Amino acid sequence: MTCLMPSVTVDKLFPPLTAFMARTDLTQTRLLGYRKINLDAVTTVAAGLLNGRPTVRHRSGVTGLIMQTYARAGLRVAEDILPYDTRDQAESAADALIARGCRLLGAYPHPAGRYADAALLVPPALWHRLNAKDHLPDIVPPENLMSRQTIPLAALADRNFDAPVWLKAAGSHPTGWGFAVRYCPDRKTLMNAIADFRVMPGVTHVIAEADAQTEHCWCASIVVDDMGTTYAGFAEQEFASPGHQSGSVINPENPFPSAGQRLAVAVGEAARKQGFRGIAGLDIGMTPDGRFVVFDPNFRLNASTAQALFHGAATARVGLPVSRSFHALTDLPCATAIDRILPALDAGWFIPTRLLDGALLPAALGKSYVTGFVLGHDPADAQVRSAQLQSALAA
Repeated sequence: MTCLMPSVTVDKLFPPLTAFMARTDLTQTRLLGYRKINLDAVTTVAAGLLNGRPTVRHRSGVTGLIMQTYARAGLRVAEDILPYDTRDQAESAADALIARGCRLLGAYPHPAGRYADAALLVPPALWHRLNAKDHLPDIVPPENLMSRQTIPLAALADRNFDAPVWLKAAGSHPTGWGFAVRYCPDRKTLMNAIADFRVMPGVTHVIAEADAQTEHCWCASIVVDDMGTTYAGFAEQEFASPGHQSGSVINPENPFPSAGQRLAVAVGEAARKQGFRGIAGLDIGMTPDGRFVVFDPNFRLNASTAQALFHGAATARVGLPVSRSFHALTDLPCATAIDRILPALDAGWFIPTRLLDGALLPAALGKSYVTGFVLGHDPADAQVRSAQLQSALAA
């Protein structure tokens, strides 16, 4: 199988002496809806994007069979992998990498106070500032923001909105997946949202943002290095319900417009001047009148990062122009699950970007992960193929 190369090389994605160490704790991820399994599962992402870099990965994601499967798919994974089983082992590996002069990169902030700022690619204070929705006006032009106001949660029930609003948890804690976002078109949904926010740890204020009524919403990938900001691709977001993303599609018939690309680069440049380095993704929507609006700053690896960077090479290899994200949890043994995906993998229309053997991770409760993206002639064809793959992975 022809080797797939990402659209941006690793030397541009991450500075030299960057080490991938993504394990954190549930305190840092409390507004993401993270469960215990996610703390180790997140260490298995971004296969093929960290070549030549040290990585600290849970062993459930780097078995010999899994690595052979990546190679069979044409995905080159050439990392200095430090596998671990326990948190203490992961942190000991991180300490050893720091002693070698490496700076740690993770998807989310590391446990508070565990590592010195100088040992991290993005210091915690900068990470929190750039990823906080509160600080979007610091890096996004005002014409690319919806009208918004920050309101104490305790005072929210007294407010009357004359139009639908989006309520988002304020503050500097990591958010994502729509876990701390609520769409409120009426009083009933507003009160339900207030009840939800009240049980979220640490939420004292919310951002009330006007409804943009977007026709499309993309995650625009950018890469920020010492030389500047590079646009690195897009994935259009799909939603199971307002604010809750269900997947991503890349369709050349509906590309991310050049004006949106320029906006993403401008936001990246603002972050670069504050000291950010690495890969990021910006959630950008387009209103009915053609205005681009930035909703969420994601100065980290994103769910669509691998899809965006490998889409071009994967589609060119098999002549299928559309990709759709894919994720399955299966009760099948990992080896059986891999056997089930091999026909799609060998035909080139499924690219695995994360495989996890649930038998090796107690928190997985025996469920294995199969994550990647499916290719098709058009979005409908990709959806049919995705359904076929889901069916193949059913126990």
